[in-house]
Amino acid sequence: MRQRNLVLGMLRDLKWPRSVSRKNVLRKGQTGYEGFVLGRVGVWGHLHRKYGGRTTLSIKTKEPKYKELFRETKKLLRQHDGGFNFTSIQYNKNHRSAKHIDGKNTGISYIIGLGNYTGGDLIVYDEDGKNPVYHNIKNRFYKFNGSKYPHETAPFQGERYSLVFYSTN
Repeated sequence: MRQRNLVLGMLRDLKWPRSVSRKNVLRKGQTGYEGFVLGRVGVWGHLHRKYGGRTTLSIKTKEPKYKELFRETKKLLRQHDGGFNFTSIQYNKNHRSAKHIDGKNTGISYIIGLGNYTGGDLIVYDEDGKNPVYHNIKNRFYKFNGSKYPHETAPFQGERYSLVFYSTN
């Protein structure tokens, strides 16, 4: 609980950047949301040729204020499941994601919701995009395969942060 409160305090103190690149998680009419990734990311555009399609550390991961957040967030997951391997963490603030399948994740991911909110369950569908199952992730880790099963965020009220731990392609 202490580690969770530490990470939540860091998230609250952060000046959040606006993300416009993950169009698959945006709902109709949205142009972006507050969020970013720390850890390994895919290299796109002209850098894709330069790096041969590999991944590299995100620019933010190297910045001191994000480096500390990344370290403390990794500790949070390790307290829950010390054997889970991941390369990246997606951070979202007050974002209700649209129904989507993760395009850059492979295999199993962990997600947790932090903050003072109500609602905001993770909704996971079967492979056909049907039969929704609601999962309460507030202060709880949930493990699922977001690259296989469509998922989205249920409506919520309040301050909601979600952290997704995953591995890149």
